[in-house]
Amino acid sequence: MVIHVHLKDPIIVGNKKKTKDVQFYREATDIQFDETGNRKRKYRYGDEDEFEQEQEERRRKTELDRLFQAFAQKIAEAGKSESIEADVPVRELGFHGVPFRSNVFIQPTTDCLIQVVEPPFMVITLEDIEVAHLERVQFGLKNFDLVFVFKDYNRSPYHINTIPMEQIDDVKAWLDDSEILYSEGPLNLNWQTIMKTVTSDPHQFYQDGGWGFLQNDSDDEDGEEEEDEESAFEIDEDELDEASQSSEEGSDYGSNVSDEDEDMDDDASDDEDGEDWDELERKAAKRDRETGPVEEDKSRKKRKR
Repeated sequence: MVIHVHLKDPIIVGNKKKTKDVQFYREATDIQFDETGNRKRKYRYGDEDEFEQEQEERRRKTELDRLFQAFAQKIAEAGKSESIEADVPVRELGFHGVPFRSNVFIQPTTDCLIQVVEPPFMVITLEDIEVAHLERVQFGLKNFDLVFVFKDYNRSPYHINTIPMEQIDDVKAWLDDSEILYSEGPLNLNWQTIMKTVTSDPHQFYQDGGWGFLQNDSDDEDGEEEEDEESAFEIDEDELDEASQSSEEGSDYGSNVSDEDEDMDDDASDDEDGEDWDELERKAAKRDRETGPVEEDKSRKKRKR
């Protein structure tokens, strides 16, 4: 169990080094707890013994929590003149990340974002943050990075790497609740070059749009993806014109054919309507007389052969 005190002004501790972070630590396990009473313990097996051990462990942890809470309150009372307040981390809002070398559990508090499990410890005061940027946010990646840019531009941005992508919504929600402006992008940025540009001429930097370029980059990336998706379903204008022309030609051809059929039907109907049955019989008889001798000659020649 740890009580971490973060000071605004550095102090000198026993190693004669200035520091802003002081910790009070107590082991919460039962390594040093002698439950045998300096006697050889007769081990017993069964659910009853396990239940008793669990109850004893809960009782000792509850007692340690009470002692630590009382100690933190005493520190806060003693430091009222220095505006020292006790702040408890919200474990439900915590997330895993790599602020230095190892993957640790990072927890927000009311005023800070802390990691006090493994040294070097991390304590970031929220009011010192100007903007946060989420890097490597793209489909297919399992992790993303979080970068904090401080209001003091001479202070290097702080990186928390390899945060699981499953926790990105929780991180965004926490940033919103903490009223921290944030943006996101698919790439890792060269923050050393960016901060050199900012510190060289901050006035010109804000005239050029300030930190808006972070959001513009992410918006442009989204816009390109949307355009690519739309282009996959769009038809080229030339192809569309050719298709419309061919459809028009096909429709004209069909209409002409139908018109010709209609004209032929009209002519036939006109001819049939113009002649009566008597005239048609006379024409048929005339055709028979004309073709009759020719057909008889042809049949005689076939017989002779």
